[in-house]
Amino acid sequence: MERSEIRDLVISNQNLIYSIANKFRGDIEDLFQVGCIGLIKAFDNFDEREGVKFTTYAYKYIYGEIYKYVISNQRIKITPELVKLNGAINKAHEFLCQQFKREPSAIEVANFLEIPIYKLLETKNAMEVLSLDEEHDDMNFYDVVGDHDIVKDDVMLLEDALQRLEPNERELILKRYFYNMTQSEIAKEFGINQVKVSRDETKVLTKLRSYM
Repeated sequence: MERSEIRDLVISNQNLIYSIANKFRGDIEDLFQVGCIGLIKAFDNFDEREGVKFTTYAYKYIYGEIYKYVISNQRIKITPELVKLNGAINKAHEFLCQQFKREPSAIEVANFLEIPIYKLLETKNAMEVLSLDEEHDDMNFYDVVGDHDIVKDDVMLLEDALQRLEPNERELILKRYFYNMTQSEIAKEFGINQVKVSRDETKVLTKLRSYM
């Protein structure tokens, strides 16, 4: 693409990029620049014969690029305080399991520790990145379909793709990304280890992407 073509492409889609960038924490202009990379990748791969609007198609690329950028930076920013809080969360989870004779919800653990629920979720998500099996290829559900706040055309594509999965595969994706369960929580519920959940998740995401 010529520089002028790239400029026109970005200008005509800047509202879309900013709307996605605003879903993340970080310097908005840095996120915007990363989103532009996703936009250009989408343009290079777009085929209008597929019958999908370009903005719908580009959404997944833009979100995916920003998400990977944020996660990459998140790996660097694992602080001692975060590790300490994660340890407290795990201990609280084990204690409440014994008290309730069941798995406590994230809200119950947060209330027990007297921390905001978003802080608990941020901590678990950050630490989970470090614990992924080394065979994991870094693909994420959001690289495939964007996030929950997706446009109507994306919803239709996603519903169709989910229905094409096997029941156990669909259950894994729903629990992981719609019910916000961690891999550890799913492993306990399914009676398997976290590494198995990680591998299965990667396989299902690959299949889901082929359906989108």
